[in-house]
Amino acid sequence: MYNLSALWSHRYYILTTVSLPLILFGCGEKKSNTFHDQNSETIKVDTINTLDSNKLELTKAYCQKYYGFSKYTLDTPKMIVVHFTAIPTLEETVALFKQDHLAGNRTYINKFSALNVGIHYVVDKDGSIYNLTPDSVITRHVIGFNHVSIGIENVAGNSSELTPEQLESDKKLIQYLYKKHPDIQYLIGHHEYNRVDYPHYSLFKSLDKNYMPYDKPDPGDNFMKSLRSQLIDSYGLEFKK
Repeated sequence: MYNLSALWSHRYYILTTVSLPLILFGCGEKKSNTFHDQNSETIKVDTINTLDSNKLELTKAYCQKYYGFSKYTLDTPKMIVVHFTAIPTLEETVALFKQDHLAGNRTYINKFSALNVGIHYVVDKDGSIYNLTPDSVITRHVIGFNHVSIGIENVAGNSSELTPEQLESDKKLIQYLYKKHPDIQYLIGHHEYNRVDYPHYSLFKSLDKNYMPYDKPDPGDNFMKSLRSQLIDSYGLEFKK
């Protein structure tokens, strides 16, 4: 039904593909991609596919219910949302996102959909970047804004575990994503998504008024302040909140 290979076609990617044992992350083939931006910086990104046809069907149903359209495609991203995983390792993080259905302990959001949480990019503590879902596919990572946002997770149990290497990789990845998707106007931390006084909140959409944002701690004010400052200093990039 779905051409999953076609979803992984990326603009601006220069690909060098290697096959690694499936046991490495327990989730499928890993590919090494090198992204070149217009400032001649190089960003190495490993692709670990967490997508299958069943997840796409669940995503379509989710989008129909909460956004009013029956599709899974993220056509024009307008926002980047930065998270931390609250999971201590990359392996555990990938194992979680690989699942199609939401874990039973997610009691609040389980009431609204069986679709598992998902993410586009994960940044490990050493700064390594992994692409888990194509930019062109909606993932469930932020209530009310999934239909317009790309998500970046940083592997950390809490904000104190976030590293300078993750900050540097987030900066480079965000600059790359902005060049790839020039309609992106907003950059927020997950802890900021429920700020109705911030400009990004004009994009909020939920057809079920019971399915509303709740407080999140990630990644925290200090990390976002540093990230925004470095984006300005390195690239002259300043996004709305």
